[in-house]
Amino acid sequence: MKRIIALGVGLMVVASTAMAAQPLMVQGVREIGVSGMLDDNGEHLGLTLNGRLGYFAVDGIEAGVRGGVALRGSGSRNVTVGVFSEYNFDIGGSLVPHAGLGLGLGWSDIGTKHDSYVQIEAWGGAKYFFIDYAAFGLDACLLYATEDVYNGYDDPIDWILRLNTRWFF
Repeated sequence: MKRIIALGVGLMVVASTAMAAQPLMVQGVREIGVSGMLDDNGEHLGLTLNGRLGYFAVDGIEAGVRGGVALRGSGSRNVTVGVFSEYNFDIGGSLVPHAGLGLGLGWSDIGTKHDSYVQIEAWGGAKYFFIDYAAFGLDACLLYATEDVYNGYDDPIDWILRLNTRWFF
């Protein structure tokens, strides 16, 4: 009898968790998203911090502003600001696939070299709502810049996998 009660309680907890994690992505909702990365290229330690603020203009369609700062060693800085739009595919659960596009301006400072550039970013991925107003996400991103600012400042194209958190209110 104890096993049946324990199994019943366990099933109720799992069911209530699944019911509570309904995505909050309807018209009028705002989102704050943050992501970051700490890496070491063998010569210098690098830190990248990104943030975004979005607004759902229509159910599932978000538009907003984004920005980021990247620091590597003592002589390399990179700042980006821009706008983005993201479409969220409603598949009726707590896992929500999405695709997005961003356009921004960037400034890079590498010792004595200073560059301004335009950045285009496209991504696709999914976010998992662990509660109805918060989610973890994973995106595969393709980045293009009008200057060589990626991969040790030798390439205008890069790709990254980005893990992020998103908060909806």
